[in-house]
Amino acid sequence: MIKEFLLKYKLWVTKPDSALIISFATVILIGGILLTLPISTTNAKGLDFIDALFTSTSATCVTGLIVVDTGTFFSTFGQIVILVLIQLGGLGIMTFTAIFVWLSKKAYSVQTHYTIQDTFGGDIEHLSIEDLLKFIVSATFLIEGTGAFILFIKLKNYYPVGKALYSAIFHSISAFCNAGFSIYSDSLMHFRQSWLTLSTVMFLIVFGGLGYPVLYEIKDIISGKEKKASFHTKLVIATTFSLIIGGTVFILLGDNNLSVLDSLFQSVSARTAGFNSVDIGKLPSSSIFILIMLMFIGGSPGSCAGGIKTTTFAGYLILVKDWFFGQYRKRLFERKLTQETKEKIKSVITLAFSTVIISFTILLFTEQNIILHYHEAFRNLLFEVVSAFGTVGLSTGITASLSKIGKIVIIVDMFFGRVGPLAIVTSLLFARRKKKKIDYPEQKIMIG
Repeated sequence: MIKEFLLKYKLWVTKPDSALIISFATVILIGGILLTLPISTTNAKGLDFIDALFTSTSATCVTGLIVVDTGTFFSTFGQIVILVLIQLGGLGIMTFTAIFVWLSKKAYSVQTHYTIQDTFGGDIEHLSIEDLLKFIVSATFLIEGTGAFILFIKLKNYYPVGKALYSAIFHSISAFCNAGFSIYSDSLMHFRQSWLTLSTVMFLIVFGGLGYPVLYEIKDIISGKEKKASFHTKLVIATTFSLIIGGTVFILLGDNNLSVLDSLFQSVSARTAGFNSVDIGKLPSSSIFILIMLMFIGGSPGSCAGGIKTTTFAGYLILVKDWFFGQYRKRLFERKLTQETKEKIKSVITLAFSTVIISFTILLFTEQNIILHYHEAFRNLLFEVVSAFGTVGLSTGITASLSKIGKIVIIVDMFFGRVGPLAIVTSLLFARRKKKKIDYPEQKIMIG
């Protein structure tokens, strides 16, 4: 049934990148319209369209930036709309990845198939589109259900059963999808001493950011179907835990007033989740800079997370090592990177830097009110842009003060940060069917 649907609607086969963009844009627009309805807000007046579009984009692109307080401004209906958008956004990006992988086997050349397999990771030879989608949906609800149950055990000590259950489900979905939305005005700051609560949220964030190829392989290893992890899985896990530990240490060094739990939580959350257990705006610039770097890197391919991805960052470190030491063989876990992979790494990082720099420059011109009235506005605006592009959702507290132009810039950043990298990569991959007819002679220029 799924195969017939994909092949019937040719846009999915001929231009899957366009299908991705159109699908996300449609969901965002519908969500924005729903949030303007009086029933969506506690004051029964609805939300201004730009703010509604901002919130819908933030939820669908699992970012978490907000212009109004989710828990007090939105009614139960409005919060459920946001929660549905978060779930659709988190499941959607993993589903699209699975569809791209399947299309590479069914509709394209062997070369394109292996190119996509190399891009998204995982051994997909024996999997059908139904198997891929069933695993994604079942794994998502299993992990979210486990997280919600643990959170409920803790929250029922503070709230009535109904409210505790609703809060547990909301935050479990938001955490696994790396969305960062919370129905509490201070996010998770009043749980900063609770190891159970914050550890559960961190568990959900990490698993939501590993990517479905890694989760599938972990399942096979646990069940005994696979004896050892693939290169992709090893690289993702090694990079993920290195960033978590490294981020924790440097955040702690930047602010001695933070506990180990706070530093660990912010290190995990900064890689596209967006929850906070401390006031981000009061952190020193050293810690803010570490968070910016973590937000820019993000999670792993085929996951709910944004950013340039852990594999891109790890691959870039290998390239940097070669530039300095002149070693042309890229070895890691007894493997080396292909030339094609190296070119992708350069492209993704260049596009990411360009997006951040252009957006940041625009905000420096449009957000004069913030620059005049906020302390350290320069770093705060940069933090906001990277948070949007990395689909993180952390903020130093300036989001609601952005001008309409500034909000539109952040909306574009969130949308591009969520669907842009995947759409661009797949567009480039599927465009390889076209033969190159013209080439030009090479020419040197002076450098340095």
